[in-house]
Amino acid sequence: MSEPIGAVVVGTGFGLFAHVRALREAGLEVRAIVGRDLAKTQARAAPLGIPRAVNRLGDALDDPAIRLVTVATPPHAHYPAVMEAIAAGRHVVCEKPFARDLAQAREMLAAAEAAGIVHLLGAEFRFDSAQALLRRVVKDGRIGDPLSFLRIYHQPGLQDPDEPLAEWWEDAGQGGGFLGAFGSHMIDQVQSALGRIERVSAVLQTLAPGRPQMTADDSYTLQFVTESGAKGLLVAAMAAPGPLVMATKLVGTGGAAWIQSGAAYGEPEEVWIERGGKAERVETPADLVNPPPTPFPHAELIQTEMDRWHTSGFDVAPYARLFAEAKARIEEREPAIPERAGTFRDAAEGQAVLDAARRSSADGAWVEVERV
Repeated sequence: MSEPIGAVVVGTGFGLFAHVRALREAGLEVRAIVGRDLAKTQARAAPLGIPRAVNRLGDALDDPAIRLVTVATPPHAHYPAVMEAIAAGRHVVCEKPFARDLAQAREMLAAAEAAGIVHLLGAEFRFDSAQALLRRVVKDGRIGDPLSFLRIYHQPGLQDPDEPLAEWWEDAGQGGGFLGAFGSHMIDQVQSALGRIERVSAVLQTLAPGRPQMTADDSYTLQFVTESGAKGLLVAAMAAPGPLVMATKLVGTGGAAWIQSGAAYGEPEEVWIERGGKAERVETPADLVNPPPTPFPHAELIQTEMDRWHTSGFDVAPYARLFAEAKARIEEREPAIPERAGTFRDAAEGQAVLDAARRSSADGAWVEVERV
């Protein structure tokens, strides 16, 4: 049997928790992690059973068994890690938001394509059961041509001003904010299901109380028009007191489809369609069923609110599917399911929308999205 594909995770924040677990579930060997603070990196490597902890990616890449680099640093630090990995001929999975801006995104895309490596975006919710099924319903034409997309998400967080957040998350200059952190997922969902977003009108706000140092957004409203003429609205806030509010609905020329949450929070979501006045639940195919989440077992490593969000295990199974696709492509075989991860080209397309949305909010006007 061939040796397992080795991987290194760059970053020691909350992304590390999902990456390490999901890489292992996908059958890859986590051989090292990289962090700026060597002592912190070593303290995280030991309980996770990772043999090497280093503070330079180049040191990890001395290991020829490492063929995949996953980048889970803050957004402003993606570029140097990605470019170093590409220059070393390694395959790369990079977290979202992909870059500081579209110029960086274009450079990373061009370098990856020129090197001929496997390059994927960490938009793991392409493999969330409900989102993947909704996309399949649309692609199969079961509601006709898409006309309208609505996504609402209001989370009651950030009400304690003393709750620690990662420094970069509060800083717009470092790529922080909810539009990049969460909106990038929703933008990817729209573009992978409906096609390229052509124009946007956005409002970005900061609602969290008692955080004068926070320059990044924690709330956004984003209107869009796609090249096909479909229109939509994305509304989200992570500092909205009261109950959690979630809704996703698509209306087409032949009906509507939506994601319906379970009776209690944490229960599996369902996809429903209505055509001709008759509503029915869409059975989730076996190839889209994810196992239930299992919490992260090392409570001593959880330090911030973002750590807590990402240690419930909700994103491990989708990420394991993404890494399984990376593994298949490295091994030059077809992935197991027809759904596909986003590439760096998809990442750059999403970055173009983020940049346009930020310009729109600053200018108070509709903005054309640049082509990649």
